[in-house]
Amino acid sequence: MNHTDVRNKDASNQKGNVPRRTVLLATLLAVVAIPFAASRLITPHGGPAPGGQPQQEDSLRYAAFLDAVTKADATTDPLQRCLAYPDLPGSHWNTETTRAYCELRARKTIRLSEIDELLKKGRAAEVDHAFRDYLDEQLKRPGHPGLLDIAFANAGFYKTSGETRRVIDAWKQQDPGSAFAMAASGVQYVDAAQAVRGDDSAAHVGEQQMTDMRRLLMLAREDLDGAVAAVPEMTAVYGSMIHLGGLTGDRKYQQQAAASGLRVDPYNFSIRIQMMNQAQPQWGRRFGGLAQQQENDEADASHNPLLRMVAQNPQVYRAYCDCSANETHRRVEHAIDRNLSSGNLVNLAGSVYGTDPRMAVEIYSEALRFDPTEVDALRWRSQLMIKLGDKQGAIDAVAAASSRFQENSAIATLVANIYRQAGRIQESEETYLAVIERYPEALPAMSELGDLYNHEAHQPEKAKALADTLIAQHPEYPEGYVVRACYLMDHDLPGRYETIHYFIDHYGNQPRFQKPVAQMQTYLARHPEPKGA
Repeated sequence: MNHTDVRNKDASNQKGNVPRRTVLLATLLAVVAIPFAASRLITPHGGPAPGGQPQQEDSLRYAAFLDAVTKADATTDPLQRCLAYPDLPGSHWNTETTRAYCELRARKTIRLSEIDELLKKGRAAEVDHAFRDYLDEQLKRPGHPGLLDIAFANAGFYKTSGETRRVIDAWKQQDPGSAFAMAASGVQYVDAAQAVRGDDSAAHVGEQQMTDMRRLLMLAREDLDGAVAAVPEMTAVYGSMIHLGGLTGDRKYQQQAAASGLRVDPYNFSIRIQMMNQAQPQWGRRFGGLAQQQENDEADASHNPLLRMVAQNPQVYRAYCDCSANETHRRVEHAIDRNLSSGNLVNLAGSVYGTDPRMAVEIYSEALRFDPTEVDALRWRSQLMIKLGDKQGAIDAVAAASSRFQENSAIATLVANIYRQAGRIQESEETYLAVIERYPEALPAMSELGDLYNHEAHQPEKAKALADTLIAQHPEYPEGYVVRACYLMDHDLPGRYETIHYFIDHYGNQPRFQKPVAQMQTYLARHPEPKGA
């Protein structure tokens, strides 16, 4: 099973002497962390641009945009970097809104690794103090809309992750009465519930998925209700509470959450995003429907410029259609004409990923303007650059990001992944090994390296060793079993059936494992178990 993560729609601080592979990682990144070559004029099919005038103009526009991106990325100050970025070609973005969003996304707030270090030293009160300061600044000083909300996002609380859950649980254990710890826990449980459920319609969601979702939402509601009971001004949680009500069909809970949040901050960005989301026809046109929400957001943009992005969301929803490629392209073009959030930009780029690679590269780049550590945008942009024939540019782009954010193990791991997709297997292996030595808890790097050993590197004995280490040290980490199943199936080794059944029984209902589960089931169909096994 090959998991190089080609898109189908779908750190520890070292002390003392610097390990050899830490030096190697720094050296590798230094060698390739140069501006990626925006001057290459490459058509969507990877060949030279044809002589037609429109095609030449498109190629020149594409090159000019990426050249401006490269120059902006060389700016070290996060805010000035964001402001220096070009708007998408042909778009009509509002300058005030762009500046407000740049200011929000460039604001430095406490990160998960910093929280973890403080908790390890028994300093939970300092973590609470940091988030209390963000909330006070948001409520009492003009010009800081959504500061607490972005602090939650920067800490990773809105995304389900085993590492983030570990830190949050340690925080709750050390300070059981912390409203901010309860809030962080609650919003992450909501995202975990959504991840377990998946994005399919209810008719295509399994009963076990629904059971797991409800269990997580019960935990989420307990934490969220406790957080706002202690600190009603906790704006960062009300959007998740609205989302929770949508997942459970509890309209009353949604209405109460929205009303409570808007009493604190009538123009809150994250709350209004969730209200707009729930106003869609498929969710029963809640909160007055899309037209009403759009009218409210446009009227209130004078109080919070970020609401112009929320007002554009209906155009984003229209772009997610079962349409022809031309119609999808037209709708995406219409959606990106006005200011959008980084998340919406990533999703819209996905809509044209397979049909207009250059347009998708431009949109992913714009998403990275506001969120330069967005790993999916970095990954998919580089994958498209490889598809367009620009392998070195793809490597340079992620290596430059890793050089800027050296504490980010996910981006460092991505460098190895892109080396692999570019066919440079030795550099991929060396980079994975360097990442693992520098970040011993970088489990994705270990599992991806195991997958590399199973396939392109043809070193199954090393894949076995990595799988054994992963499973022994992190038995809760599913990818270790995927690596083990791969080398057992590839070589028809003893233990393959037990590993397959264990993985399917424990993780088969999780949407993110649909591909390996399907491959395991195919193996079982082609290699029936011996009778009596």
